[in-house]
Amino acid sequence: MIGWIRSTLIFLLLLALTTSCVKVSLFGPKRGPLEEERIEGAGGKLFTLDKILIIDLSGIVASSGQKSMLVKVKDRLQEAEKDDFVKGVVLRINSPGGGVTASDVIYHELLAFKKRMQAERGAFPVIALMEDIAASGGVYIAMAADEIYALPTTTTGSIGVIATWPKWQGLADKIGLEMNVIKSADKKDIGSPWRDLTKAEQAIFQDMIDHLYQRFLDVVVRSREHKGLTRETLKTFADGRVFVSKIALDHKLIDGIEYLDDVIDRTRQLAGTPDAKVISYEYEGAYRGNIYAESVMPTPAINIGDIKLIDLKALDAGAAAHTRFLYLWSPGL
Repeated sequence: MIGWIRSTLIFLLLLALTTSCVKVSLFGPKRGPLEEERIEGAGGKLFTLDKILIIDLSGIVASSGQKSMLVKVKDRLQEAEKDDFVKGVVLRINSPGGGVTASDVIYHELLAFKKRMQAERGAFPVIALMEDIAASGGVYIAMAADEIYALPTTTTGSIGVIATWPKWQGLADKIGLEMNVIKSADKKDIGSPWRDLTKAEQAIFQDMIDHLYQRFLDVVVRSREHKGLTRETLKTFADGRVFVSKIALDHKLIDGIEYLDDVIDRTRQLAGTPDAKVISYEYEGAYRGNIYAESVMPTPAINIGDIKLIDLKALDAGAAAHTRFLYLWSPGL
């Protein structure tokens, strides 16, 4: 009898340890259903149903892939709409920007979400906090918020557009490599890395860049004109330069310089829910722990000798061959 009890206790202990462990996939985290995680308790009340949701927008702004920024943001917005107790959102932006289209679509999704929530729930603040870097596409996305704040040490700005592609012609000439091209018209291979741009082609690309730049200006002015930022003033510093948060405040690009806990309290205040708890939505196996932590999915490294393999996609150089239009600050380009 004692042996049976001991075996049962050991089994129950092993079961508890197994179910409490974080699930880890050999091939990295999967995108599955979101789970609510409470990351900060309520204020003065012991029990409250009201919630403030934190959404992280970290890394390069992209739209492709199962775990791209666009996909992850959309997942969380959909989840928030299902929960009537979510009363406001804090966007933590830590990004140098990225794709033009991805930035614009995320901005559009946030605006549409905010409009629906404010129509259904009344006061529903969406507040952005620029963290370490919120440049170019990061600025673009922030313009969807009702109010925008930055840390004292934030780097922001870089309002502008850039297009990049490699040039292989010189290397090909040295190694005797040629590319045969048969095309229906002379500009069909515009942007090819195998030849120089003509002046006419440069003008075409410049016109596209100018169009996208004007759209960027439109978005910023639409968001900040109530603070007195005019298009003429915006153009004086929207030349691609980056600056610290104090300069951003002087330029009326942001509403203030605050820390995350103050921004959360501001969101509670605007929502009329001073005791709301702070939550996030995480994929299975992810964890956060506190308001400063990013959503983290434990990804095991696979060591083969001295080679450490973490992200096999990083080895895909094919993407570098494409012409890209970017709202991106990247001094290394």
